[in-house]
Amino acid sequence: MRLVPDRVFELDGVSPDVAWNMVDRVFQQTANVVVGVACFTALGLFGFITGGSRWYLFGIAAVVLSAGWRLWIIRRYRQSRDSATPIAWARRSLWAASAAAASWGAWSGVVLFEPRQNIVVMAICLQGASVLFNAVRFATMRVNTRAQTVLTLLPLLVALVLSGDWTYRLYALFIIPFFANVVSYNTFLYRQTLKLFRQDQEKADLLVRLEAARQDLEVINRHLETLAAMDALTGVANRRAFDLTSAQEWLRAAREARPMSLLLLDIDHFKAYNDFYGHQAGDACLKMVAATAASVLRPPGDLLARYGGEEFAVILPGTELDGAVQIADEIRAAIVDQALPHDATAFGLVTVSIGAACLVPGADSSAESLTARADAALYAAKRGGRNRVHAAEAVGLRLLAAARS
Repeated sequence: MRLVPDRVFELDGVSPDVAWNMVDRVFQQTANVVVGVACFTALGLFGFITGGSRWYLFGIAAVVLSAGWRLWIIRRYRQSRDSATPIAWARRSLWAASAAAASWGAWSGVVLFEPRQNIVVMAICLQGASVLFNAVRFATMRVNTRAQTVLTLLPLLVALVLSGDWTYRLYALFIIPFFANVVSYNTFLYRQTLKLFRQDQEKADLLVRLEAARQDLEVINRHLETLAAMDALTGVANRRAFDLTSAQEWLRAAREARPMSLLLLDIDHFKAYNDFYGHQAGDACLKMVAATAASVLRPPGDLLARYGGEEFAVILPGTELDGAVQIADEIRAAIVDQALPHDATAFGLVTVSIGAACLVPGADSSAESLTARADAALYAAKRGGRNRVHAAEAVGLRLLAAARS
């Protein structure tokens, strides 16, 4: 069974972070320990040199040894804090603080053997200052303050009463209210400090929740952006995404002086397919065409988008007309290979017509003009009998080739 129960450290009712903050505060003030030792040592040397009593040397030794223990524990805490729990470190701090207080209390013997009242008054004042200072220093550990106050002031009270001097006994009358004020002041500081630590912890928790909410919001926004750029039925890019990407790729092609190709794809006799098989079958047909066309492309550069109704568009950055025609024919053949029946056409299968166009950006061309050329090529493919690829004449490629050579 432990001599001091865990509950006296008042760390069980707080969060782990707050508990560590409370213990950290106890081990932060190394300089103050050194200042206290220096004051007691200076007074002891003065008393020994001027009076010759060896009791001062014993007092100095007690203060120095107890302070050395405290500094050693503080050093251990800073080097290996995580090797023990907050309560374990608080217990070690209590024993070190109690040893220091006992050494201060030993100075009460000055009252009994020192005839010079000024030295006695200085020792009493130094003891009182040490108690009051540690009431502030141990604002997060009330048990330390109470232990130090009792171990320092009780010997002083006894020494003042036993001194036989009525002046010193008058001093003894002030010990009890001084003790009460120190404990009360320490309790006030404890509550305020604990309140601040809890507020800081709440702020930290709030910042964590806000950051998590921000990340969730980013995910939602990205998802919404994806949905806003996606055709709900086929899962490919929609017309809005096509328009934005077409403009961006056109500007990039203009900066890099490279060609840009566009395919416009139309399902042959799709209205007849819908009328013959029904709208659900029509939706399934659109999904099949989108998936098949996407399987031929090379992401992420190539973009397949639903252009409108049964029409699809394929943006091919950096692709010349011959390459675009090859990709278009691969898409057309892949859709034929799906062998989806379409009895309302002469082919007996779902087929597509594709128009291909290619431009090198110049002063007299635009992304809209590329789309217009691909659209004209698509209608030429339809007029040519459908289930075929028609390419518009490439514009600007000869000039580009000459420039590169």
